[in-house]
Amino acid sequence: MLAAAPLPGQGTPPPPSAEAAPARDIVVVGSRIPDFEKVLDACLAEHCAPDKDIAATLALAQAQFEAGTYDAARASLLAARRRNARFAKQYPVAVANLHHANGVIAGHLGLADAEWSSALDTVSAIKAGTAEDDPRVFLERIELGDAYARAGRFKGSEMQYAGIARRAHKLGLVEIEGLALLRIATLNTRLAEQNHAMFASSARQAIDALLARREPALQPYQVAAGQLSFLLAAQTTPGPELDRLVAQYPRQPAGAPARMLYAPAIALTASPQGVRNGFGSNSGAIGLFNAGMPATGMDSYVGQWIDVAFTIGADGRISDAHISRSGDRVALKKGWAEQVVRAISVRRYAPQAQPSYGRERYTFTANLVAVTGSRLQARDPTPRLVRADLGPETTASPTASDLAPAS
Repeated sequence: MLAAAPLPGQGTPPPPSAEAAPARDIVVVGSRIPDFEKVLDACLAEHCAPDKDIAATLALAQAQFEAGTYDAARASLLAARRRNARFAKQYPVAVANLHHANGVIAGHLGLADAEWSSALDTVSAIKAGTAEDDPRVFLERIELGDAYARAGRFKGSEMQYAGIARRAHKLGLVEIEGLALLRIATLNTRLAEQNHAMFASSARQAIDALLARREPALQPYQVAAGQLSFLLAAQTTPGPELDRLVAQYPRQPAGAPARMLYAPAIALTASPQGVRNGFGSNSGAIGLFNAGMPATGMDSYVGQWIDVAFTIGADGRISDAHISRSGDRVALKKGWAEQVVRAISVRRYAPQAQPSYGRERYTFTANLVAVTGSRLQARDPTPRLVRADLGPETTASPTASDLAPAS
């Protein structure tokens, strides 16, 4: 998230839910950038408190991100970090939000080192103003485990989650333990998409371990584990059988979030060597690489982003998946953008009471890495596809109440 806080406020947070905790999505504000700039300028002119400064900055950076001006969004966030990082003890959640947002933008820019260091800074900020056993510290440590996974350090990610689960169990933080166990199951299920033979057994073991627990507080996480079980089965299920599995899944009630049951891997442009990469040190991509597609030049990542809008029908099928907006250098046909739309079009969601709508941002990038024997950096030859969930389109203008920090 950028404008929306990853943690609920400076007070004691409610238990994390299986719906909200596993992913932090960017929420669309959808207002004009000058409006946000005016709000931030007014805040700074009045020497507003750090949490208000950060809230205004996050709203501006989110609008800049939406507009595809990633460098401007990062500049806004870095300026706010210089102003406010020292206030982590007084405003741990607000400063942690700022570091987290900086990590999100860094990921879309291919700045792997900054993405990683922001995850560490987020943990440090939340620890500065809270007790070591505060649930919020554990939530940020889980986010650090996510950063390990995004960097392709899957073993380190699983070890991070497992350590959190053990510590949370010892302290009686059942919901945190459930979230960490769910992350382990999710990680292995996603890896099984890349190599089913290697990871399916680990995924099944992690899912079953969570489903076998009897604590009532773990029920939301067990529901999510059941969804992972479906995802794992769908990876090797042919079309007609998949239809029958979807039809048997419980219908989601009105107002419930859409529950994705099947999503194919997205075929990305091949590296120059035509490597089929799923587990390399920089494999932050969403899907597999297709050696049959032409290589993308090392300098071709500027303006490479798209927003894909789609409708999820009552039967859980996708319709009208299309690119609603895009960067000015995206080839909309016969390239990675077309592959993204194609993959989204064949997703399957649980049946639901009424249609719903989705919009997602995809950025095609590659990590900047050091060149051996030089101080210069170059793009890694393995491209990376970074995804962010976006809310419905809106044209609302920002107000002071919109930018007030959570209480």
